Amino acid sequence: MNTQTVLKCMDCSKDFLVIDQEAKFYADKGLPNPDQCPACRHKIRMALRNERALYKRTCDCCNESMLATYPEDAPYKVYCQKCFWENVG
Repeated sequence: MNTQTVLKCMDCSKDFLVIDQEAKFYADKGLPNPDQCPACRHKIRMALRNERALYKRTCDCCNESMLATYPEDAPYKVYCQKCFWENVG
């Protein structure tokens, strides 16, 4: 028999369902039931993604010009495709 738990989203106050398979998954992993509805959880995940813009950068390995999703002032080392694959292997 399928059972469902109705919870209220702490962000948008909408009701959402947690089906028994989800509840079992959370219990097996030692996780609490979600506080946000699926739409609000999706919005939070999307906010954590890198923005959708391309910036002119130079490779931090070979100094070749390239396009990257990180701006010049980002604190990350950025490699061109060739240098990336040479350093991965």
